[in-house]
Amino acid sequence: MISINREAMKIVRRILGSPETLGVEVARLRNGATVIDMGQRAPGGWLAGKYYTLVTLGGLGDVGFEPFPLDDTILPAVRVVVDRPMEACVASQIAGWQLGPPGTRDAPIAAGPARALNRANPDHYFGLIDYRDRHHEGVVAIQTAEPISEKVADEIATACELAPENLYILVAPNSSLVCAIQVSARIVEQTLHRLPEEGFDLKAVRFAQGYCVIPPLIRNELAAMGRINDALLYGGATTLYVEAEDEAVADVVKRITSSASRAYGRPFIEIFEDAGRDFYQIPVDLHSPAVVHINNLTTGRTYSAGEINYDVLRRSFFGP
Repeated sequence: MISINREAMKIVRRILGSPETLGVEVARLRNGATVIDMGQRAPGGWLAGKYYTLVTLGGLGDVGFEPFPLDDTILPAVRVVVDRPMEACVASQIAGWQLGPPGTRDAPIAAGPARALNRANPDHYFGLIDYRDRHHEGVVAIQTAEPISEKVADEIATACELAPENLYILVAPNSSLVCAIQVSARIVEQTLHRLPEEGFDLKAVRFAQGYCVIPPLIRNELAAMGRINDALLYGGATTLYVEAEDEAVADVVKRITSSASRAYGRPFIEIFEDAGRDFYQIPVDLHSPAVVHINNLTTGRTYSAGEINYDVLRRSFFGP
């Protein structure tokens, strides 16, 4: 059986072997857990962002960079390819593990392969797939500007039945280059989580690839959060390769793009403010990619929906 934690640890060891070259900082908490700062105090960088993304994919994908033309500006974009979407995206990359007491607002949310080791309270995505991991080391990634406490590390290690010294936590805030890269590289999982919400069987997906603009950086955490969400909602495209009935594919594809949501059409920061800065008050269907293509391997037909919304990207990235 493939262990996504074992595969991810191969990348973690590359990071630990060259922290200065990658622009990251490594620290040990008192309980022995290792925290890898990839954008809080440390500057991070392009290669650090790629490694962070590969870790969140459980070592089962690849990441590259491409241009994204927007008027006279050439922005960077990320291309992510995934051979095992259930393990790489659903069991690992999705930020599905809310830490701290249930219902705590602004509690840290963990992504990464250690989600598949969580024996205490696995998140609901594991009810959709047939995968769990067993490994003596675990890795999580937390998108935060706040320091990781020993209490949070203990919670993760205990739930995963790990010795704390075998736990590795990657961190990067919204405003960092590493975070901008890894969020844009979530374009495939941004699509996958929508399938079961619309009644389509996740297990029908065989391969996936995605392309998404990386937004310009800004130091303000709230503004940065808005931009990285806009990159996915208005500037990202996913291609899924599935084995299913054409009718099911044709039905679902038009319902899993962001343009199908009633909240569509404004920069995310405006939608977030109108929702009282509460993510749970934002329509679930907005958390979708701009464009989806689904290639049905059974029949050879491809179904497409959505479009890149350059107008909203301009407003979000460059102002009115």
